[in-house]
Amino acid sequence: MIDGKAKEVTRLFDTNTATKICDVVNAFKYKVQEIYITKKGVVFFRNINENTLEVPSQKEVKKWIGENEPDKYIKYFVNAP
Repeated sequence: MIDGKAKEVTRLFDTNTATKICDVVNAFKYKVQEIYITKKGVVFFRNINENTLEVPSQKEVKKWIGENEPDKYIKYFVNAP
């Protein structure tokens, strides 16, 4: 706080406020990524090993979710409000 004025910090991609859709596991069955969706519908990854966030191609990630997690695809993208 400077000069008595508080500053609000807004995080665009926050894993605490976003909804986790699913985990991505590699060929050895280790979790390597988590996929989240924001309240505004933007999908993003959390890379486990690097502890980084990444915004992928929305079209490609939705296609991957549809192929690998069809029930989650229907829940978040077909029946979405």
